[in-house]
Amino acid sequence: MKRQGKLNPEKMGLTMPVDAPGFVDKPAFWRGVNSYTFNYETDPEAAAELVPEPLTLPEPAKACLIFNNFEWSTGGPYFELLQGINVEFEGEPCVYFPHLAVSEAVPLTAGREIYGFPKKVGHIEFVRQDDVLAMYFERPKGLRIATGVFRQLRPAEPPPEGTLMKAVNLRVITSPEPGKKHSLCELILAELAMVNTEVWTGEGNCSYSGLSELDPWHKLPVVKHLDCSLLKCDSTLNSARILKRW
Repeated sequence: MKRQGKLNPEKMGLTMPVDAPGFVDKPAFWRGVNSYTFNYETDPEAAAELVPEPLTLPEPAKACLIFNNFEWSTGGPYFELLQGINVEFEGEPCVYFPHLAVSEAVPLTAGREIYGFPKKVGHIEFVRQDDVLAMYFERPKGLRIATGVFRQLRPAEPPPEGTLMKAVNLRVITSPEPGKKHSLCELILAELAMVNTEVWTGEGNCSYSGLSELDPWHKLPVVKHLDCSLLKCDSTLNSARILKRW
């Protein structure tokens, strides 16, 4: 006697294992966000090498390094680091992220599998002395990849409630078939809405060590430091769309 399987996509969870998903369903929520952003000019040719073809790169080429401390989220509390490039899609300004790092596994799988955020787990640390806050990303621990140094100075005008951060990511699914590279490549625009915002300007800078070819964040070099700031907010990621599918 043979019995037919009963599992189908309608009964499956959001991720594998399908009867015990590794993270909660959409949307994702964050509360008590402390986001330290370092904006800088970078090498336009180096940036173009990292940006997918449908996107355009305004000049001068601008990039950012963002250290996040999430006190609470639907994936638990964690630290995060994002490397972004200012781009446009059909004239619409957005930020493309070639590299991300997180301190925990659940936000890694949720962000990467759903929205294509290119995350790896690494060691992220915040260290304060007097009025200066230092931020580090190491992978593995002890091998410094990126550093930020920030002194908080004065409050600034916050953005309007509900302001969207438009993030573009490249989601890639590897093919299991011999001789075939990808099963799927998608360029995804995810919109992060921010409320209860508070902004502080500061002084400081970011830098890359250039010590690791396995995590080559330094290939988007700091040519000229522009500014740095602290954003405190609550946020929700509840909107996304596919811009291009290969």
